[in-house]
Amino acid sequence: MQGARGRAGSFETAAPRRRPSRAARLTAVSTGALLCGVLTLCGARAFAANVDSKPAMQPLQDDELAAVRGADGIAFNLSNFSLTSSVDNPFTLTYLSPGGSSLTLSRLDLKRTDDPDPFADPYLLDVVARPGLPDMISLAFPQNAAGNQAWTLTADFSHCGSVSLTDNTCVGTSFYGGSLQIAGLTMKGGGLTLAPSAVANTQGIAFGLGTQLDIASLGIYSHGRDAADNLDKSDSLVLSNIHLADATTGGVWNVADLTKHPGLFNAVTDTNGSYLHLQIGWPTTSDPVPAAAISIGDISFSNTPVGGGSPTVTSFGSSNIASMQINYLDIKFRTGQ
Repeated sequence: MQGARGRAGSFETAAPRRRPSRAARLTAVSTGALLCGVLTLCGARAFAANVDSKPAMQPLQDDELAAVRGADGIAFNLSNFSLTSSVDNPFTLTYLSPGGSSLTLSRLDLKRTDDPDPFADPYLLDVVARPGLPDMISLAFPQNAAGNQAWTLTADFSHCGSVSLTDNTCVGTSFYGGSLQIAGLTMKGGGLTLAPSAVANTQGIAFGLGTQLDIASLGIYSHGRDAADNLDKSDSLVLSNIHLADATTGGVWNVADLTKHPGLFNAVTDTNGSYLHLQIGWPTTSDPVPAAAISIGDISFSNTPVGGGSPTVTSFGSSNIASMQINYLDIKFRTGQ
């Protein structure tokens, strides 16, 4: 990864949506008080003893901190978030294959629109106990029914046939593929759960993932963009109005279930070296595999005639997949060796 600039907006927290336990009721539950907890947990020593004295915020002692209990987690949201690559030193992700070739995403730009009230529909972060299993970290996504929280990602992509291991420069055939943009991505409900792997003799992080999403457009623009980040749309492939949801309910599609059929992310070393490992497996007999439905409102190409002129736009109409399933997925990421 390389440098990026821009503003990250503000990271905001709020009191949980549900009523906390008695011991967790601190005198200050405002945003400022919870932000104070990022550096040191702040609270009042004598809430029950004298609520009228309004004591100043003070750090909790270790024994007082140990007595604090809560069952509702933390609600938080992002406000005015943006990540913009530096023109001189753009934010870049590069995958170097074992054969020495590379795939690079550069000039990464990411931004999000906000709800009018960011705390009306926040993220919820919690630690949940599971009888007989390790506790899990649960991150519930906003319901986002109105689609106000929408993400846009833009990046340039390229491929190099051979990379010098001395200075990481491209010494082989270089191919510039243009720019990729995912615009208006709205996630509606679902969430991510994490826990240590409960499989015997298997280390790593087990996860569950549920998602329902809409994407306004997904485009590949072969001529890329200019210095002002304006896309050249004269030659492009654009998929519009993409919708992904559970095929049966029309709601959240469970890609992996942490308790029943978790996914796994870990690092593995074999005779060929080390690699990152991503795996999802659903048995087809004991439990039905969740099915997803995907629809694309329009698929279109834009082409500029030889010699110049106005681009020609060809639409192939819509496309739908009524039911698709992930029965087994096994991905290994190896670096150059």
